[in-house]
Amino acid sequence: MNEEKIIKVAGEIRLMAVTQRQMAQALKLSATRINELCDEKIIVRDEFSRNGQVLLFDSLKNYFLSKKSTDEGVNYWQEKARHEKAKRELAELKLQKERGEVYDAAEYEATLLEALTEFKTKLTGLGHKLAKRLEGKTSEAICDIIDAEVDVALKELSNPTPKGGSL
Repeated sequence: MNEEKIIKVAGEIRLMAVTQRQMAQALKLSATRINELCDEKIIVRDEFSRNGQVLLFDSLKNYFLSKKSTDEGVNYWQEKARHEKAKRELAELKLQKERGEVYDAAEYEATLLEALTEFKTKLTGLGHKLAKRLEGKTSEAICDIIDAEVDVALKELSNPTPKGGSL
């Protein structure tokens, strides 16, 4: 019969390290499975150990968290990775917005609507604006004047800017 010894830990329990074989025996897993769990960052390798020991406290905590979440149909590490990815994407989007690389859709839509409304107003008022200038002109001169006025309106439309600044 195997006699189990009780070992008292004098130092910080979070820093206690055991061999991968001891971890495998404690969890009733194979050494290969322990290696896989190390690769998945569930079992935490002791970075100061030269012989591949693992940190007992963090490894057990991670193992049971992942085991519990898998039993419930949710993988803790996959969910954590998704959460971190979403946080990173939000931070990147916020930074891009601050740099002026992306714009708020509602702000852009309002600016575009404003620009199109101004364009429509300019085109609608074109007849009254040009009526006196076009009197007595040849058809070629009339076309040139109208084309020039439409070009001015189109140039203003090509670079819409909101009232509060630029997009």
